[in-house]
Amino acid sequence: MLMRSETVGKKHPYYILLSYILYIFVLTKGSTLIYGLKRTAAPGSSTKDLSQEERVVHKLIEDAGNKGIWVKEIRTRSNLQLTQLNKVLKTMESKKVIKSVKLVNDNKKKVYMLYNVQPDSSLTGGAWYSDSDFESEFVDILSRQTLRFLQQQRSHADVEHEDPLLARRQMLCDVKQVKNFISQLGISKVELSPEEVYQILDALVYDGTVSKTDILAPDGSSVTCYYALKFPPLTSGLTHIPCNVCPVIKNCSIGGVVSPLSCKYMKEWLEF
Repeated sequence: MLMRSETVGKKHPYYILLSYILYIFVLTKGSTLIYGLKRTAAPGSSTKDLSQEERVVHKLIEDAGNKGIWVKEIRTRSNLQLTQLNKVLKTMESKKVIKSVKLVNDNKKKVYMLYNVQPDSSLTGGAWYSDSDFESEFVDILSRQTLRFLQQQRSHADVEHEDPLLARRQMLCDVKQVKNFISQLGISKVELSPEEVYQILDALVYDGTVSKTDILAPDGSSVTCYYALKFPPLTSGLTHIPCNVCPVIKNCSIGGVVSPLSCKYMKEWLEF
C-alpha cells in the first residue's frame, strides 16, 4: 500500500530540477509492519537511455533553465543538421524528457525546456493567459473578489474601533493576506505568485477603489499594505486596461518585439 511520496531535487539558478522521487510504502506480514523505500527518476531528469546527440541537446536545454532555448540556437551550438535535430527533439518530447512552450506574445514561436521545468511567466503570461489568450473574465472576477475582501476588512475595522487610527491599522492588508484569501476561494486553478497578486491590487489602486501605503514591520523592513477606500469614484475604466496585468510590460516599447501598436489586447480594449 502506497503511503507517501516525496520529490527530491537539485538546485539551479533559475528553477528546481526534480531528479528523483522517493516512494515510502508499508507492507504487512502477519502482525509485523514492513517499511520499504523505492526510488524512481523524475520525468526529464535521467539521461541514461539517451543517444549521444540527445545528450548534447539535453545539456543545452537544461542550461537554458525556465527561459527555454530556440531551435536555431540549439542547432548552432550542437552543430546538428536541422533534419537530424528535429528528429532528436521529437524523440525527446515523446519520451517526456523535454517539452515545447509557445510564447504568449507570439504563439507561432516556441522554445524548448526540460519536461518538469515550470516556464517563466514572461513566456506564458502566467495565470492571466490560457493558450496565449488573455483571461479578462478571470482577472475581473479576481479583482471583484479582492475588492470585496478589502471592503469587508474595512467594515469590520470601522465597527470594532471608534479610534480612526486603530481602525485604519486593522483594515490594512498585505499581499500575503490577500494571496491567502484568493487561495481559499479556490477560483484559480494555479497558485498565484505574489507578483500577480500585486498586479491585481495595483489595478484596483489605478481604478480608485483601493489605496496603498507602506508601514514598518517588526523587523524594521517596509511592507506595502492595501485598504479599500470608503468613498470610491463611481466610474473608471483603468482597471480593465490589459497593461495592468501584462507579464511582459517591461519589454514593451514602440518598435520592440512587444509593442502597444501591435498589441491585440490593447486594440480590443480600445474598441470595447
